[in-house]
Amino acid sequence: MSCNSQSKKVSEETLKAKSQKLLTEFNAESKITSADYDTLIDLNYDNIKDFVIGYYGQSGTGIKNKIRVYLYDLKRHNYILNEQLSELSNPTFYIDQKKITEFYIGNGGGRGSKLEWINRKWVVTKKFEVDENEIKTVWKITYPLTKKTEYIAKPYKMIPIKDILETNVKE
Repeated sequence: MSCNSQSKKVSEETLKAKSQKLLTEFNAESKITSADYDTLIDLNYDNIKDFVIGYYGQSGTGIKNKIRVYLYDLKRHNYILNEQLSELSNPTFYIDQKKITEFYIGNGGGRGSKLEWINRKWVVTKKFEVDENEIKTVWKITYPLTKKTEYIAKPYKMIPIKDILETNVKE
């Protein structure tokens, strides 16, 4: 049975009902924050929409757009928390390009990464680190798959410039 014929067994109504239950649980468990948005989006390219809850994190000095991600598991007929994607800060999803970027930069420093869909899983293909320096800020960029590292001298910013990391997050 192909993946496409299996996915037809999961109706949009079923996905919405299961996702709304998760959203209710999320809002009930947190005394500090609640969901800013939720969406159904296929994040693992199996033609079944996965569930993303977006919320604003409470600690830290930078922009704190956070997510909780649940991938639909056909064998269990339910959403399963995906810890890798749920750890992302300020994510931008480029679904057609099979990539996700994410970053967190606060007062004093930060980090970010680009993930790409390779061999049916999300793989970190680029990472950056930055520490604020009043004299000269240097962004360290590493490429884990090639073990390449580069250093770029650019001004310190709370949102990385496109040379460092592509994102659609705005100040």
